[in-house]
Amino acid sequence: MRHLKLVLAALLIWMGTSNVNAQKIAHINVQKIMTEMPEFKAGQAELKKLYTTYQKEFKEMQDEYQAKLQKYQTEAKTVSAQENQKRVKELMDMEKSIAKAQQDIQQEAQKKEAELMKPIQEKLMKAIKDVAKEKGYQYVFDSSGPTNLIVANGPDLYAAVKAKLGF
Repeated sequence: MRHLKLVLAALLIWMGTSNVNAQKIAHINVQKIMTEMPEFKAGQAELKKLYTTYQKEFKEMQDEYQAKLQKYQTEAKTVSAQENQKRVKELMDMEKSIAKAQQDIQQEAQKKEAELMKPIQEKLMKAIKDVAKEKGYQYVFDSSGPTNLIVANGPDLYAAVKAKLGF
């Protein structure tokens, strides 16, 4: 009985490894090829322009706040307590407004980035799938990051996918 279990275990291991050997596996550095895509570069330029605009608007808000704060601090002794309370409330409202604007800017920027990157990622994934299908690969691993599986002996589809994308 014990020998039968050993034989069955060996047979299962042999069958499992023969199936793995029959599968074609490749790898590609998705991050590298994406950053070289013309669409990605154009998207990055658009995002940079958007961030610059947002930074300018945010800085103007902060500068206005600082100017009012300085003005109110220098005039605090010369105006009534009621006027000082009114000014403190105004400054607090401005702080809230600035914080909300910063949050809105971040959300808008993230939304715009996702909007720009989605079609680029979809195009790249389609090209990778097409090349893998053309070349008969069953699995393609992303070798971009340290946590991704890298198949060192598998062929790199980088050049073929780049050609498929036309650049």
